[in-house]
Amino acid sequence: MLILPLSSAAIIPALLALALSVFTEEKHASLLQKDKEALAPLQKLVGQWRGAGFRRRGSTRGAWKENASWSWKFSEGRAAMVFDAPGGRHLKKGRLRPGKTPGSYELKAELPGKGQAVLYEGRKDKDGKLVLETKKPPPSGAPARISLNILVDGKRLAVLLEGRNPDSGRHYRLGEVGYTRSGESISKGTGQPECIVTGGRGTIRVEHKGGSYTVCCRGCLEAFNENPEQILAEWRDRVKSELEKKKTKRKPLPNDG
Repeated sequence: MLILPLSSAAIIPALLALALSVFTEEKHASLLQKDKEALAPLQKLVGQWRGAGFRRRGSTRGAWKENASWSWKFSEGRAAMVFDAPGGRHLKKGRLRPGKTPGSYELKAELPGKGQAVLYEGRKDKDGKLVLETKKPPPSGAPARISLNILVDGKRLAVLLEGRNPDSGRHYRLGEVGYTRSGESISKGTGQPECIVTGGRGTIRVEHKGGSYTVCCRGCLEAFNENPEQILAEWRDRVKSELEKKKTKRKPLPNDG
């Protein structure tokens, strides 16, 4: 039987623990990057929204107002988008994650009142709308299908909420909320700086070692404050990669004059 010196017996478990820690960090970094890439097409959801809801189009009877905010959330090596609508008539808050298959999404939403949670699943349709639907019958009066349509280059958001007849399976309208991004008009130009965490529209200024940058939401602000050096390194790599891609596209062909 081989008996290792005490020093070796103490070192080997430490090395194994270190290797496991590095492997775990790399795995989390990979999953985080995959989540960010999967959610990137929905980046324009992020921000503060002022909304007006209508039961029927063309009628203000039964209309209501509600505001909502969307932001990134980074937790346990994963990324998600979360929304909060404190006065929402049909949905109170929720968390949007990439689905089990490429291009799919899962939204776990909390309903007003008792705070029941409902899981919606779906993907973008041919018109670019994100359509999410429950597989199980939702609680009475709760939406069975939610359609989110980003309009006017991210300045408007239309959310259609529909119930489902349990007998026929047909959907019927519960209401629709039309949101306008806070602080912007439909005719106003963009020209916004870039969020250094996700590449979205930067709206919050942050500083580090004399440098000034922007992030798009409180989730990205928390991520930056937690590890600014890593965030800045990833941002610089992304900018460098994008510049190299642009140079490759502009490179003339050998036969060009």
